[in-house]
Amino acid sequence: MTLQEQLKQIRDATMERMPQSIIKVFTDSIDNIKKNQLKENALQVGDYVPNMNLQNSNEDNSLLSDLIEQKFLILNFYRGGWCPYCNMELREYERLRKAFNELDTDIVGISAEIPELVNQTIDKNTLSFPILTDIDAELMKAIGIVFQLDEASKKEFENFGMDFTKIHENNNFELPVPAVYVINKEMEIVFVHFEEDYMTRLEPTELLNILKNNLITEKI
Repeated sequence: MTLQEQLKQIRDATMERMPQSIIKVFTDSIDNIKKNQLKENALQVGDYVPNMNLQNSNEDNSLLSDLIEQKFLILNFYRGGWCPYCNMELREYERLRKAFNELDTDIVGISAEIPELVNQTIDKNTLSFPILTDIDAELMKAIGIVFQLDEASKKEFENFGMDFTKIHENNNFELPVPAVYVINKEMEIVFVHFEEDYMTRLEPTELLNILKNNLITEKI
């Protein structure tokens, strides 16, 4: 089953059981992100990602540049281990990691969650690639993929038992849009997929084909 098929199943089930009033809160939030032109203002292909510190699940810090051991590195920015759509996406990248490695490409997952929760995400999804904490979403802010939750969304997340002051250890109430950036060893962005709608994701096999047919030959 493709990632798109898996996402459709959970999206359809969610839409069926969730009250329309709650659905409207989250769809309005997505619309606001689009209206604010977050996608247009974020870093694009040809820009360079700033070299900032990220924290691994053992709470050790590493510069982003130190993580680029192959020709390309996929940066998968996800909302958190609490998000079922994100977990499905992470598992699919795990399934395809060997195929990406054969193209001299590796993967890291990045969220603003504290390392304790990152460890839970790794265990829950049986992940072998690094999952990193972007403390206070500083890297994500620099790239331009962060938005602040509106009051209606905050209230609904609280009703679901989500306490972002504990998840992120701050009071910012910020989340990234699901985004995939591919960078080279010079930290130049060579591919971007930006999704305002958290229920929609790039099919990882599509990125695999893009790397195989376009990026690899262009950068040789």
